[in-house]
Amino acid sequence: MCKRIGRSARVLVVLCTSILGSVPWTCRAQQLISSFEHNLSSTIGATWVGENEATAPLSSYSEYVTTGATDGTSALAIHYTGAGDWHPRAILKGGIPLAQAVATHDFLVIDATTTDDGVAGDGYSPSWRNLIPIINSNQGGWQQNQLTHSVAGDDGGSLTTPVILDLNTVSPNSNGLTIKANAQAYVDSGGGNGTWFELFLVMQGVEQGIIKAGDYQSSATESQVNAADYVMWRKNVGGTSLTNETVTLGSVDSADYDEWRAHFGSDYLKITTIIDNVRFANAGAGAGLGSAGVPEPTSALLLVASAFGLVACRRRSA
Repeated sequence: MCKRIGRSARVLVVLCTSILGSVPWTCRAQQLISSFEHNLSSTIGATWVGENEATAPLSSYSEYVTTGATDGTSALAIHYTGAGDWHPRAILKGGIPLAQAVATHDFLVIDATTTDDGVAGDGYSPSWRNLIPIINSNQGGWQQNQLTHSVAGDDGGSLTTPVILDLNTVSPNSNGLTIKANAQAYVDSGGGNGTWFELFLVMQGVEQGIIKAGDYQSSATESQVNAADYVMWRKNVGGTSLTNETVTLGSVDSADYDEWRAHFGSDYLKITTIIDNVRFANAGAGAGLGSAGVPEPTSALLLVASAFGLVACRRRSA
């Protein structure tokens, strides 16, 4: 039996070579860095931190959620207000292991999710989002790339998009070298005291906020749906106008109360981007890269593997 399976395995190798051509096996590898399973750890030993762990730790503006979980059961939701020049950052101070991952892969991939916190058609949904991956090291400097990704529409749901950074690009302030080349230079230097190699994930964006459903007591600095909005509704029941009214326009009635209840707790000034499944990948690695035009021969490989399984089973039962 072993000889028969061994012969089938040799056939599998020939078929794989025929289908996949000269593409090396490493071109189909991917390396998971973080899946945020209710923790901020990574597979390279470092833990994700915030801009200033002493005064604003990452945990103070993030939480674990199930929406947008593409690897495991939870994802990391990062909240921010969009006010001023400050944008939330998740930082991985990975050193040599992180540099090695960058130097041996072609892409950094992050699954980014946005949600429409209202209900379909209420005029409130995310407007735009940027995810800015930054590689910061003493070898390559501050290598920043701003990547715009799709957002959820006014449909009451969510949208997950793979955000892909090409590591073969040359970023500003990078000594004219690609991100990969600078990472390899850091690896070759051996790291050590006084050196650093870090990954920053910076989020920015705004909500559409045309109509803030249920927020009847709205102002420029307060945009939460709370008890004050209920009081405003009670004062205007039977009237003809209500700030941010989204149903039965021109008539303040029980439908407006139902709208308040449905949105109670919403904060229309709070902006949220959810991230999960942070990984490095190469051409043909799959994991959502096919949509970006990266060759993805894994389907053919699975087909051949299935055929191999059938051959082995038939021979065993013979």
